[in-house]
Amino acid sequence: MDADEFFTRFASSSTPDRYLFGVNEFSVRVANEIGVDGFIDDYTSEKNFMEKPVLRLGEVPKSAWVVSCITNARPKTAMQRLGAHGIEKCLDYFAFSRASQGRIRPIPAIEDAGIDYRLNPEKYTWVRSILADDESRKVFDDVLSFRLLGNLDSMKRFDYAAERQYFEDFFSFAGEEVFVDGGGYDGFTSLEFVKRSPHYSKIHFFEPVESAMLAAKDKLKGLDSIVYHSVGLYDRKTTLSFDASAGSASRISDEGTLKIDVVKLDDVVKDRVTFIKLDLEGVEVQALQGMQRHIVEDAPKLAVAVYHHPSDFWRIPQYILGLRSDYAVYLRHYTESWTETVAYFIPKTIPV
Repeated sequence: MDADEFFTRFASSSTPDRYLFGVNEFSVRVANEIGVDGFIDDYTSEKNFMEKPVLRLGEVPKSAWVVSCITNARPKTAMQRLGAHGIEKCLDYFAFSRASQGRIRPIPAIEDAGIDYRLNPEKYTWVRSILADDESRKVFDDVLSFRLLGNLDSMKRFDYAAERQYFEDFFSFAGEEVFVDGGGYDGFTSLEFVKRSPHYSKIHFFEPVESAMLAAKDKLKGLDSIVYHSVGLYDRKTTLSFDASAGSASRISDEGTLKIDVVKLDDVVKDRVTFIKLDLEGVEVQALQGMQRHIVEDAPKLAVAVYHHPSDFWRIPQYILGLRSDYAVYLRHYTESWTETVAYFIPKTIPV
């Protein structure tokens, strides 16, 4: 059954046992447009949602019609779970949205990517042309294809791989590394850094959310030479609003209810740095502007998230290479969907 036929059948009130996999903003979007019989979610204690029952996957009849509304990190895995349960009439949200012909809007990452690509096609052509290896170009092609077309087949060779994120075999660590963990969250990345660079000199750990900072200090206790900064990184000292409710899709937003303090890296870290990782919920460009001195003078290795805004795919390389042209640029991807794409900037020469 193709996606168009599936949508027609699912949208029909005469079709029984119609369920949405996942309780989130996208299942709400579908339920508001099309009547459903319930929701499927193994990770909530709620028994009802939008006045409909919430079932465990094991409770769903195998004859059910299911739209998977899992869109961020593991949409392929979600579809595989439905198949393993014996549900044959299922479709992912991306294909369902395309088949709806405008009734069900695509996720913002896909909608926004199409707009930015139409406005700046030459920027995307330029970025692809500067990538340092074939794997980077393949990643670029697949991720861009997914973000433009919303076809989950483009993600078939990607798996969820958070343990590898920010650390790849095309760069290595020397002794006396000074690491800036920008957006350190619970300390996982810093811990992975220490495993790879046990003779590091110092870690500057930036995390503005108090609960995450407490978790990080607990995870990193016993390690030496860590400077904890309870602020985020930006192009100046100020206060921003942050929406922390969307996991990997969280971002700095005027609508955010959490207020966070941010600073300029060049103002607070005076010593030379050798490796900077940035995952800052959408303000990576501004943070890079706030560390211009370090980039120009230190030529640190950089691992920068480029997935929060479609234009970050080209704006971030454009800014960094505008400061120093002697970086090799790589691209890698670490989920089954649009989140966690990272650009790496590796200095071709060692600064004196």
